[in-house]
Amino acid sequence: MNILMLSLEHPHEPKSGLGVHLNRLISYVKPYINVTVFTPSRRLISYAQFEDFIADANFTLVQHVLSCKERFDLIHAHDDMTAPAAHYLKERLGLPLAATIHGLESERKKACREAPHPYRQQTERLLIESADELIVLSTFMEQAFDQAAHKKITVIPSPASMEEEKGELPRSMNRRFLFSFGRFVPEKGFSQLLKVFAVLRRRQPDLHLVLAGEGPSLSSYEKLSAALNLKERVIFLPFLHRRDIRALLSQCEMSVFPSFYEPFGLAAQESMEQGVLTAVSQSGGFCDYAVHDKTAITVDFTREQEAADLLDRVLKDREKARRIKEAGRQQVIKLHNPRVITGSYLQLYRRILNNSAIH
Repeated sequence: MNILMLSLEHPHEPKSGLGVHLNRLISYVKPYINVTVFTPSRRLISYAQFEDFIADANFTLVQHVLSCKERFDLIHAHDDMTAPAAHYLKERLGLPLAATIHGLESERKKACREAPHPYRQQTERLLIESADELIVLSTFMEQAFDQAAHKKITVIPSPASMEEEKGELPRSMNRRFLFSFGRFVPEKGFSQLLKVFAVLRRRQPDLHLVLAGEGPSLSSYEKLSAALNLKERVIFLPFLHRRDIRALLSQCEMSVFPSFYEPFGLAAQESMEQGVLTAVSQSGGFCDYAVHDKTAITVDFTREQEAADLLDRVLKDREKARRIKEAGRQQVIKLHNPRVITGSYLQLYRRILNNSAIH
């Protein structure tokens, strides 16, 4: 079986959960099938319009694929921004199409109280309608689709990493801290986390907050941190490689993920897999594996006082924290076991090919 995979993010240079997901997925399925990943050119160009970027990226994808001598059995597209290329290549090559939807523009913007980008809505609809089967990473994502799409949706979570670090971990903070990482965009909820932390530090004055990532909201977070008198207590780090993230996870008191919209929650999954006490918001893909007071702590971050009280209590109850950490680790390893998820993908691919052959 030879799979043509389309993505705007390269799996060997991940910049978000999409890239990390692809990196893991490909590494697990490649002993059983051939996977060829196509991404646009890595050169950075400024575009006046978002639509121009999408058009150029998808034109480049199509060029790369059509110039390739390989013969493929199936196309697997990741996220709606590959929709134009996926739709065209499906028709041009006569191949079945699987599509993983990593998030919905309408739901993402609704969580941030912003208007969805009309072109993103069009590419979403194009990919959903073109795909023979849709893959989503959580039951939360499955529920977000309209009834017409449900007949072809399969839920397969992102696989756990199951990696073991060797040698000395490279980074040390030498202080007590909460840790969070991800893209600095409104839907990740970092602004709300800063407000909660401003209340929490009154109870735990030696506690720091470490935020790692990159994105357009960084300057607003830095300004908010200063306005809340947290400048000396909040540490902003750039996008980190996995080894640095694991080092900070191993040293933090708790990892915290306050997303307003989270289709799956790969960062929280990684934290729980490492046996770290993990706090997440109360909705989204987290709900499939983060069970309050059992495998994780679920928090309403919009209620700053209540959220700070809850985090304070858990941080002070070491025995309870120990139980939650171990249960969280076992939960992720059980539900997101790479062997099971690999089997699910192989079964899905075979089913699509068989159905395609029938029709």
